[in-house]
Amino acid sequence: MDTNVKRGNIYVVGISHLCADAETLGRYGVPGDSAAALESSVLSSVRISEALILSTCNRVEIYLVSDSDNCAQAAAEAFAKAAATDGDAEAFKRAAYIKKNGDAICHIFEVASGLQSQMTGETEILGQVKAAYSRSYLAGHCSTVLNTVFQKANQCAKWVRTNTDIGHGKISLGSVASELADRIFNDVSKAKILLIGSGEAGRLVADALFVRGAKNITVSSRRREHAETLAAQIGGRAADMDESAERLHAFDIVITASFSPVPLIDAKRAKRAAAERAGKPLFLIDLAVPRNVEPACSNIEDVYLYDLEDLSKIANENIAMRKAEISTARKSIFEKAGAVADRLGFTLP
Repeated sequence: MDTNVKRGNIYVVGISHLCADAETLGRYGVPGDSAAALESSVLSSVRISEALILSTCNRVEIYLVSDSDNCAQAAAEAFAKAAATDGDAEAFKRAAYIKKNGDAICHIFEVASGLQSQMTGETEILGQVKAAYSRSYLAGHCSTVLNTVFQKANQCAKWVRTNTDIGHGKISLGSVASELADRIFNDVSKAKILLIGSGEAGRLVADALFVRGAKNITVSSRRREHAETLAAQIGGRAADMDESAERLHAFDIVITASFSPVPLIDAKRAKRAAAERAGKPLFLIDLAVPRNVEPACSNIEDVYLYDLEDLSKIANENIAMRKAEISTARKSIFEKAGAVADRLGFTLP
């Protein structure tokens, strides 16, 4: 009896920090509340039966199932045109990778387990994968193939985290950003901190700073009620985004994590803030994709700018110590992905 449940080929089409810069990632990034509609758009315009979008700060991918050999390129163009603010799909298509069947299954298993992250072993990606799958499933965009693959990928990631030290040190965007702030100020409780953005990244950073003892945190967001909610949770204060951006000089550390299509802090504003601080350093930590802070700010005297690449270097400082764990995790992932691929009638490379 044939136990395979194959219902077409599975593909992943996407870009990540490995092949695209922050501007390109931000250009095609998909907010969580827009992903279901974009999946519907691709499903209706391309010959595919299942679709799931995974969009994080360092990857934008669409997983799809189709019985057409030409669907991947068509899906890449349809997705990129709909996702880009200017409707231009070319930059996405130039940078995109396409993986099929066994390769695609191995890829999502490694992504969920943190092996494909910019910060190897980071802990937040599993929650993001689970959230993307849950959203797509509830929208009716996942069926036999993607249900099987993503459920097993989540189980594999949990096994990796439980049985290896790949994530030793609780690697996450929030923990690394707070560690950097703590390095900048030996006693972070004395630093005046501005957090711009109250979404997932902002919340993770705020929680991590609070645990480290930060006591003077101002939270700003485009929606004042969101800033007030997060500020209340950490004993901080809320401020309007425009108002706080004009008062950069009042803060020692400014952390940006807002989903804004344009920079919130430009060189002119940062230079003015530095002048008003009269020689006291201003530290800018930009966690956003696309960037919230103009790169030119790093050229201003007494202004120090850090971005996601800098944070990944901090997170990976001890990666040599975890190389054996990475090898163990990858071997187990290959075995578990192989079992799923076999069940679906695919083979691994």
